[in-house]
Amino acid sequence: MKRTTLLAIAVLACALASPALADDDCAMCHDDVAASMQHQIHMRIDSFEVGGRTVGCAGCHGDGEAHMEEGDPALIRTFASAEDNQACIDCHQNKHQAEWMASTHALEGMTCTDCHSVHVRTNPLDTCKDCHQEVYAQFELPNHHPVRQGKMSCVSCHDPHSANEAQLNVRTRLNDLCYDCHQGKEGPFIFEHEPVVEDCRLCHVPHGSVADNLLTANEPMLCLQCHELHFHAALISPEGETEVGGFHRENPYGTDSMTVAFTSRCSQCHSQIHGTDLPSQT
Repeated sequence: MKRTTLLAIAVLACALASPALADDDCAMCHDDVAASMQHQIHMRIDSFEVGGRTVGCAGCHGDGEAHMEEGDPALIRTFASAEDNQACIDCHQNKHQAEWMASTHALEGMTCTDCHSVHVRTNPLDTCKDCHQEVYAQFELPNHHPVRQGKMSCVSCHDPHSANEAQLNVRTRLNDLCYDCHQGKEGPFIFEHEPVVEDCRLCHVPHGSVADNLLTANEPMLCLQCHELHFHAALISPEGETEVGGFHRENPYGTDSMTVAFTSRCSQCHSQIHGTDLPSQT
């Protein structure tokens, strides 16, 4: 008997304390939102106290009793202002640091809900493209990182809460972010290519490019920005048989064969662009 009484008291206490009843009340009017939130993390942890706030409808929107009686959106937290961000920050303390306060997004007065949709799960690309149209357009170019294909997302390289250069998802050099995926380009090499060591963006466009391999320009024009042409490129090759290194050889490609051979793609001969342990990067 005593055990049954204690059990009944415990059940009653849980019913009175549980935010599930309040959530059900909200669902009476907001059934579409409640359906989308059914398996969402904010609803699955509704029995825990986080930052002094119970997660659930009331945990984010505040006491909704007055709102339920009047039906006035002004009587509930709607996250229409930066002050409402405090409800998010109470739980997500790690995102509210000095770095965020110095970030571009924070300095432009953006709120959490400008990027995050609590009720509906969104693709980061769909969120970012609203402001970064010029970057989104680059993913439509012939060569691009596979963001549109769903193999990557904007947050694979960027931390939107960060205050470092371009809000990149790296705390050291930009190259270290690239090496997370392109490990074979890191080295160290005996014969280094100086631009590679300095900054990958000297030769590559990170989002998308018309040129192959995300290059800023096609070969040989990219290489000629730093390197001169080989002198062989200006040589006129006689047709027919010619002497090369003391041997008579046929030249089936005509008088412009040297020009064609040395002004096409530098990487035909210099294949190890990022560095090599062998001489001449061959």
